[in-house]
Amino acid sequence: MTVPPLGAWLRWVAERPPAFRGTPVGLPGGRVSVRAVVSDLVETLHGEPGEPPLLAAFDAAGGGAGAARGEASRLGWVLAACQVLWHPAVRAAPPARVALQQLLVEELAGVAAVAPVEALDRDEERREELVRRVLRAAALALPGESAAEAEDRLRQVDSVERHRVLRAASAREQRTREVREAMARKAAEEAAAKVSRE
Repeated sequence: MTVPPLGAWLRWVAERPPAFRGTPVGLPGGRVSVRAVVSDLVETLHGEPGEPPLLAAFDAAGGGAGAARGEASRLGWVLAACQVLWHPAVRAAPPARVALQQLLVEELAGVAAVAPVEALDRDEERREELVRRVLRAAALALPGESAAEAEDRLRQVDSVERHRVLRAASAREQRTREVREAMARKAAEEAAAKVSRE
């Protein structure tokens, strides 16, 4: 099967069914078993269900309200990725188990830490980021796009990288401010010492 253009993928994510938008089991009001969705997906892609250690990563962790929001976001990203992975183009060329596990367990946890899953509904770049992460895991390319172009575009929409760059810029700005303040204090002290000597 040929890989559809980006616009079709973005619609696929935007129009994901309610089962892929629901609150995960283990959280208040949860009705969707992320573990079962991932297990079914792995079985569809690879012919056998995922191993229990992998599937345990898709049970909601306990904690307070803030932790519950974070878990809801992380598991929401996993559900959205499962829906993209269910696309016929991906099922025809499924990602290797290792790539699938890295995407669902590691990458999406990083994305969820900096972008709530609700961003998929309002931000086209977040939908594109999800699609590009799935396509990279499956080693698939959009029509007319080279691997280098795909990586470059993923870097442009990568919310984790953007967050890292913004934090680094903020830290540099803070260090610059501290150096300026220290230099101003030193200049003031030197001026005061000079006046007292005179």
